[in-house]
Amino acid sequence: MTTNTTLIEKREELRRRLASGEYKTLVDVLLAGTDRLIRKITRRSEPLPIWYITVILILTLALSTFTAMYAGGFTTFLKIIESTRLEYGLGTLLTIWTMILTIVGGVMINGYISRIFILWRNDVLEATESVASLEEIEDWFERVCNRRLHLLAIIIGGLSSILFLVIPLSNKLGVFIGYWYTFMAIIIIMFVCSDVYQVFLIGLLSAKLRRFDLKLFAANPASSELISRLSGEFSFVINFIAVVAAIITLTLVLPGYLPPYGILLGLLYWPALIAIFFLTQTSLSSVIRRVKWKTLNEIQVRVEKLQASKNFANKEAINQLLDYHDRVRATRNSAIDLSAILGFINSLLLPLLAFLLGNLDAVLKLFARKP
Repeated sequence: MTTNTTLIEKREELRRRLASGEYKTLVDVLLAGTDRLIRKITRRSEPLPIWYITVILILTLALSTFTAMYAGGFTTFLKIIESTRLEYGLGTLLTIWTMILTIVGGVMINGYISRIFILWRNDVLEATESVASLEEIEDWFERVCNRRLHLLAIIIGGLSSILFLVIPLSNKLGVFIGYWYTFMAIIIIMFVCSDVYQVFLIGLLSAKLRRFDLKLFAANPASSELISRLSGEFSFVINFIAVVAAIITLTLVLPGYLPPYGILLGLLYWPALIAIFFLTQTSLSSVIRRVKWKTLNEIQVRVEKLQASKNFANKEAINQLLDYHDRVRATRNSAIDLSAILGFINSLLLPLLAFLLGNLDAVLKLFARKP
């Protein structure tokens, strides 16, 4: 009774904290602060749409970039563009496109985390059957909303751009690129690191999931609605990485910045896609097998009790239990089905298709018949 009471109280506490909006990420704080600032300037009382705030952030970062270009000198910017073998206009567009992709990606990932909060509040918490599982998800909530750790990670990542971007580029140009360009490089890399940090934490949740005790359909755990929803939600990260990889590949291929043998760039994303897919599916498989063996053990205990009674009238009941035992044992041990496999294959093909599309002329020449 004490355990049940503790479980119920812990479940209600987490549900209350999720419903009250107590869990907020660093991106939530940034978006909320931008919303308040804009409404204060425009004297608007109603909250702004998320897309409106995203556009404002993109314009602000773009304006800061052009300010850095003006303050740092166009000559330095032209040297940077020339070092990448791009024209001035194309280099500017690629810089702006990188900022758009980074900010939009960050807002999308943060929106997905909000969806995870809603899924747990409405469905998963009620299906959680152990206090340990609730403590696991509470730990993840605390991690993903640890704004100090998030900020520290992106600051360290931003400063690392000095070693891996600013210094090598300055050595290539033979002159220091300047403080303004260094500052903008740090800011842009900070946004990128913020996205990577949140994706990493989503991957961490998929790893934690294997230790969760969830209430599923006892006769066939793999067919439970909750398993289907969890599998679908976690596949978002795979599709997101695949789409980003395709966009980056296509962006570099079309202007000719990526040579034909640059197909390796698209393949670099495959280990991440495979790792996340494997981690998610093995975690769900662990949950399914745990519930499945719980059902099988309960059936075995009931059969042993009937056999111990030595009452021949129980023979029919024993046979029915054994049949039920065999049917449960024959059910799937994972959430992988044809649709999941096809979706995973499509995610692997997206970066490759983007590269082939950008090099369509080379591909056609490759398959063209020689006279």
